[in-house]
This record gives sequence, C-alpha cells and structure tokens, in this order.
Amino acid sequence: MKNARKPAHKLCDNCRKTAKAAVEVVKMVKGKTEVVDLTYHKVIFILEGSIKLCYKDEPDYQTEKGKMLFLVAAGRCSYKAIEDSTVVFFRIQAPITLCRDLSLEDLYAKVKKKRKKAYNPEHNNLGELDMNPQIRQLVDNINQAIEHGLTCHYWLEIKVQEFFLLLKISYTREKIYEFLYLILSSDITFSEQIRLHWKKFQTAAELAAFLNLTTKKFTMQFTAVFGLTPYQWMLQERARSVLFEVRSTEKLFKEIAVENGFSSESSFTRFCRKEFNKTPTQIRLERLK
Repeated sequence: MKNARKPAHKLCDNCRKTAKAAVEVVKMVKGKTEVVDLTYHKVIFILEGSIKLCYKDEPDYQTEKGKMLFLVAAGRCSYKAIEDSTVVFFRIQAPITLCRDLSLEDLYAKVKKKRKKAYNPEHNNLGELDMNPQIRQLVDNINQAIEHGLTCHYWLEIKVQEFFLLLKISYTREKIYEFLYLILSSDITFSEQIRLHWKKFQTAAELAAFLNLTTKKFTMQFTAVFGLTPYQWMLQERARSVLFEVRSTEKLFKEIAVENGFSSESSFTRFCRKEFNKTPTQIRLERLK
C-alpha cells in the first residue's frame, strides 16, 4: 500500500502562500509584451532568447541570453520578447546584504574614493552584468526546481540571498558598484525609504513628516544623498512615472493619478499640461499615430 502522506514541505505555510514569491519564471513567445511593476527592486536573468526593455523616458534597451539586469523599485518598465525567451525575476523583498564584511555603504565609499572619474553609466535606469558560471548555475537550478513544483517561499528567499553572496564572491567591487549604482549612496537606508514611499506624498514636508524628520533636516539629508532638492527630485520622478504610465499602459487616468499621489484627476491633468504642455489624452493619442 502506498504512503498517502504528502511531503512535509508541501504542508508548510511557506508553500501555500498566495502572495508573489521572491522568484518568478516567465516564458515568453516572440512578440509578447509584459509590464513590470517595480514594487520591489528586481534582478532579471535572461536564460534564453532576447528581450527589449522600455523604461520611462530612456531609449529602448535590448539585452540577451546570459545577461542579468538590476531594476530599481518605485517605477515601471515594459519588456518585449525579440524571440522566444525564458526570463527569471528576483524580487528583492529584504534589504540587500552582500556579506557581513561589506555593506553597500562601504562598497559605495570605497569604490567612489578609488575612482578618478564619476561613473557614467550607459543607461540611467538599470545596471547590467554578464552572468558568470556560478550565477548561471544558481539560476538554472532554481528554474529547474520551480519546474518540478518546488514553490517554498522561504527557500526562494534564501536563494535570493545566496545570489548576492555569490555576487560579492565572484565579481570585483567595481563591477558590483556598476550593477547596483542606482541605489548606492552614503545613506542607503534613507534613500531606500524615499524610493519606496515618495509617491504617496505631494510635498517634501509630508514626506519628511512620514520619516519623522523636520523639513530642514530632511532637505539637508536628501540633498546630500540625491544631489537635488526634494522638490526637484520628486517633480522629476513624478513626471517620468506619469509619462510612462500614460504612454505605455491602458490604465484609466484616474488610476494613474491615484497611484502617483494626485488628489484628483483634475490636478493630474493640470500637472500634465504644465510639465508636458499636453493633456493626458493628447499624450496617449500620440502613441497611436
């Protein structure tokens, strides 16, 4: 008589979670387009094929098998399969830790001090690296495990942590700096809070209050980390986000307005007129021409 008991891990709460797991495998046919919702930072691994990314106001960016990309939270991008492709996504749902002996702040300070010139990336919204054999093996093993039904959220979270440890072990500090440069600063805890929550607020004063800081202290800290005043940075990021949403999605304007912190659809329309000299409808219609 066969043992009817299920494996212990199948009965585990981590295998029955309905929330999105830390790792997702997407198989795409040629020509298919998807939108990436960057609630969290994401690392994208191209296992097979090639894809083209459309990210905010940047030119399209094509990448291929063997590459891995780092995309920052609080934005959106779309990607299209140039050929049949297999893509693995890592959702970075916890603070990034390379190892106990090298924090991201240490990495930022040491590499920045060593560089004679400021880093000038090829793309302003993503970092890219070639997968080395160790990383490729890790991602292949995860892909195969998921195909065989292993969906334990806890195991997948551990594998994401393992990826960052392998990154530290098998790449130079300069390469890691270039890959993660979008989130590196002298105060990463502060900058991560900004990126994750800024859309909820209309003004710098509201954001400062959320972080329990005075407006003066918040402005000084923000400018030191981002190189722009809170007003300048929030205006720039909101304009980029709105333009992408209106151009690249089919969302209702009311939905876009709410997601980007506008109090009403009319205030959203006024923002578009001021920043782009067009109404949301005019911007969307341009895409159809």
